[in-house]
Amino acid sequence: MGTETGICGVCARNEAARECSECGIPLCDICAKEVLLQDVSPGSMVKPGVSTSPLRAGSRKKKVCPKCMEEADFM
Repeated sequence: MGTETGICGVCARNEAARECSECGIPLCDICAKEVLLQDVSPGSMVKPGVSTSPLRAGSRKKKVCPKCMEEADFM
């Protein structure tokens, strides 16, 4: 973590609740952007002990900063 005070690295006003999953900058809940990624591999459609549809892809969420939201390729 870049700042030791626990302050958001984007707005510099609110307390940081998490880090950007791409660059690691501290983020508050207001500045964090959520990205929904679709997993399309066959292994992502199967969960141990749970029956899932093979037609439905798995998904995962990432919390990122506004800069990474614009610049990063999430594929």
